[in-house]
Amino acid sequence: MWRLLASLIAHQAPTPEKQAEREVKDLRMDLFQAEQQVMHAQIRVDYYRARLAFIEDVARNGIEQVSDQRKGCREEREYAVRPGFKLQTAQSNLFERIIGAGQKG
Repeated sequence: MWRLLASLIAHQAPTPEKQAEREVKDLRMDLFQAEQQVMHAQIRVDYYRARLAFIEDVARNGIEQVSDQRKGCREEREYAVRPGFKLQTAQSNLFERIIGAGQKG
């Protein structure tokens, strides 16, 4: 009985390798969240740039000219997504790695 208990405790003891595995999972999640925050900040920057450009056009040309220009361009306008701006951890299937690593242990 004591041997079984001792081997169970030894098997469950926090080794540096086990601690590193847990830390890798936590750091991957932190990296993912940081990248999400960067992406959200970029979206906010784009929003305020577009808003500022619109207000400057209105101040310079008047609302009617800007409105007419925007009506004419409505069909042609496409909202461009930032090319190449993707979450690195999302591309490498972060959640699958975390879930997969959790199932192994």
